[in-house]
Amino acid sequence: MNLPISRAVLRPSRFSMAAVFASFCAWMFPTFGVLNKGFDQPAQLDTSSFSILACWYLLIFIGFSVGEKIGRLQISRHGQMHDRILSLEDNRIYYGLTLLTAVGTAATLIRIFTMLSMQQAFVFMYLGQANSLKEALYEDYNVGLFSLRYIVLFSASIALYRMIRWKSFSAVNLFNIPLLFVSTFLLGSRLIFVATILTTLLMLTIDRQRLKVSFTKTMAVAVVVFLILSAVNLARNKQYYESRNLSFALAGVSEILSYLGSPFQASIGSARFMDQLVAGGDQTYRNYADEGLNLNTNSAFIHLHEEMGYFSWLYIAGMCLLMGFLFEFLISFGKTVFLLPCGAILYSSADLWRLDLFHQGIFIVWMAAGIGIPVCLIAYRRFFGFVGTVEVFSTSD
Repeated sequence: MNLPISRAVLRPSRFSMAAVFASFCAWMFPTFGVLNKGFDQPAQLDTSSFSILACWYLLIFIGFSVGEKIGRLQISRHGQMHDRILSLEDNRIYYGLTLLTAVGTAATLIRIFTMLSMQQAFVFMYLGQANSLKEALYEDYNVGLFSLRYIVLFSASIALYRMIRWKSFSAVNLFNIPLLFVSTFLLGSRLIFVATILTTLLMLTIDRQRLKVSFTKTMAVAVVVFLILSAVNLARNKQYYESRNLSFALAGVSEILSYLGSPFQASIGSARFMDQLVAGGDQTYRNYADEGLNLNTNSAFIHLHEEMGYFSWLYIAGMCLLMGFLFEFLISFGKTVFLLPCGAILYSSADLWRLDLFHQGIFIVWMAAGIGIPVCLIAYRRFFGFVGTVEVFSTSD
């Protein structure tokens, strides 16, 4: 059975709201007496909390929507530029991204195994304490080659795209899978894994106006993703869930509910105490919302108010407008490598109910690589005698 879905859902304005709805559903989902949701007592959704949060998320939706509209207007006025080097079929940028990912991953592993012995690392993995590997990485952490590991989002997305669309299982494509494995399992980065799946989906559907979603295939993919995320969760928090007598499946469901629902719990519980959030600073929300102490990425709404105060409303409006414009502008180039930063923007917009990635180091690395590398290569070709390879198509008269 195929379900027709408008491709417009894969835009920041709509996808961000879908994520908020998913968070709300997870918050409402019953525990059945066995599931762990990250909190014991649901916060009270009163008129005040509802009104504040409705205005906040409406501002996000409007910001993205206006940005997307401006992006489409700029495209019609100034035309588009195409270059063969930008094509998803071209290997030059792909190989470059793979090389950067490999360097960053190797530097990360070297860093971890200089802080921990090989035996210690295996013990942590066996005991389900993979977070200890990440903690070793961030001890006396300095920005540098380690940050290049984030680019696995792009190299792995292209690899999966080629394997699914072209049935190409070349050495480079296969090489990117263990690189993704390192980020997902050894470093416990579910964020990277989910962002890679979403970016791959965006690339696979870019040439379709409507998506025909096979229910059977969708369920099969959902099961595989659930199993992978549950395995990552077990590698990170095995003892935590064993102490609560939760099976592999129940622990996986609990982690998803906690991941999705706890930010909504924190937002509802503290929304009507905005003055206190602004004045109190970091972690003030814990005075008003029941939530597990092991959860630390709990609602961008809260963290932005604690960090920026009421200026966060102006910040979020401007940032969403900018990202909506950038997404629509970059996606207008079609099946090019600019879909990679589009995927990063789309994922970050979906994560905005939980965490503002837009001013985090990982997002900066994504934008620098996803936009900076192609633009620099085009500029080099243009200004050093290769203008003839660049074709500019104008949609204006």
